[in-house]
Amino acid sequence: MSARDLYEMFHGHAVRWMKNFQFHTPRQLVVLGKANAIEYITDKYNGGGDGKMAIYRHEFETPALVCMDERAGKQLYIVGSRIKVTDAGVEN
Repeated sequence: MSARDLYEMFHGHAVRWMKNFQFHTPRQLVVLGKANAIEYITDKYNGGGDGKMAIYRHEFETPALVCMDERAGKQLYIVGSRIKVTDAGVEN
């Protein structure tokens, strides 16, 4: 599935604009702690959204690890074997 397809599945509407990012592939991750939830702002229609900007909070049943790369946190990672993104949002 393409990034465009995933965006449209998650948001419930067509992509309005796209941005390319450069990602570093880390050799190691440093564990900073555990994540009990994730919170973000978006304008999705899926998962009960009405297309207006809203804050979505998803509490994790099983804590995930919050990690940074070996470049002193230029990228953060949420690592958990049960985390998945569905049209309802981030689940675990």
